[in-house]
Amino acid sequence: MTECIVEELMNIICFGDSITRGYDVKAGLGWVELCSAALPTYHIENHGIDGLSVQGLLNYIEAWGIDKDYKDDRYLCIMCGTNDILQNRDSDYVYNKLIKVITIASQKGQVIIGLEPQIDSEMDGLNHVVVDVNKRLLSYAAENNMKTIDFYRVLHEADQIGQIVFAGEVHPNERGYRLMAYKALETLTRL
Repeated sequence: MTECIVEELMNIICFGDSITRGYDVKAGLGWVELCSAALPTYHIENHGIDGLSVQGLLNYIEAWGIDKDYKDDRYLCIMCGTNDILQNRDSDYVYNKLIKVITIASQKGQVIIGLEPQIDSEMDGLNHVVVDVNKRLLSYAAENNMKTIDFYRVLHEADQIGQIVFAGEVHPNERGYRLMAYKALETLTRL
């Protein structure tokens, strides 16, 4: 009698806006796809949607999870908020909606919070809102024993030393997405 052992793949589902989807670069060069290519024994899905707001993400997560039970080996990476900030929504609005998303997602699997990258060139003075939301999310993650991926820091530090990491004010270029993937892999390989 032969025994068949089925090894389950690590299941990571990434939810977010165009930065999660990989906007402004060729298919396969966004951070989610780069992570998937680097981790062939993981099952990584990209549910990034261009233009997604935090309310849109809340609706999407609710619909996605309606028929799903909690799984301990399911990781849900959540990153969103730039589109709301660009529409002049304040940090309280963005943070509170993200906490609702995180609360719902945590009923379906373990949550990893992605911290949104900076708004390059301080467009319309809105980057301080990104910083505030990220700071609050870091505190929330620490209080609730959740993992984070600090995309803000990795791109900001590269930008500060003169690396060109943005294709425009919001979306990373190939180098930026590559740096984001490296940062994500630090967390994903330690799950």
